[in-house]
Amino acid sequence: MAAPDPFNSAGGYTVGIPPLPIIAANGDITAGNIAGDNLNLTSTIRAGGDIYGNTFYGNFAGAISGGLTVPGLSTQVLFNTNGNADASPNFTFNAATNILTVINGTIASNTINVGIGQNQFSSTRAVIVTTSSTTPDQILITTQANTVCGMDYVIIATDPVGNNRQASKIMATVMNGDVGYYEYGTIDVPQSSPGVADFKVSYAGGNVNLTSTPYTNSVNYKIMITSYKE
Repeated sequence: MAAPDPFNSAGGYTVGIPPLPIIAANGDITAGNIAGDNLNLTSTIRAGGDIYGNTFYGNFAGAISGGLTVPGLSTQVLFNTNGNADASPNFTFNAATNILTVINGTIASNTINVGIGQNQFSSTRAVIVTTSSTTPDQILITTQANTVCGMDYVIIATDPVGNNRQASKIMATVMNGDVGYYEYGTIDVPQSSPGVADFKVSYAGGNVNLTSTPYTNSVNYKIMITSYKE
């Protein structure tokens, strides 16, 4: 019997005796090896075994194992540079000591926590606030009281109209709805300045509030608050 025409067989194409199916009627190819310079498919490649190659292009989904080559030297952390994997000797992680290192650089964050989970000790964050009147006891920062046992505030208050600046440090602690605080440092610039604002720390409605009574109608506040966890 003559071999079927590979281009006209309605039932597919086989080779050998007994026949080994190679091309099914729906166009699927079954082969132990495919040899050639290029294999171009518009659909999906599924393999029950291994796929070998020098270079792969495209997107990956799922697990990848083997000798994956990445930029940089050992301990350098990978990051994205214009869509490409990159590394730098100034950004490293030592898996043996669990130390992340940034050399000659800056770590930028709105909030920094010290400790994790039950071992969290403190949380430091930065806040920028403005007031536009001399109304007494305006709230600058509110902290939920049952989440903290104490706070430190570093405040830089600037009167841009009168060109006066005041830096103040306040320490506070809270327990069972009672708050105590102490302003243990204030500096005014220029030295002849009357100051910029008076600050208080008070308890109200389950919250600890840092408040300001400004001396002028326009004051800008840069505040760093460190909250010590309950």
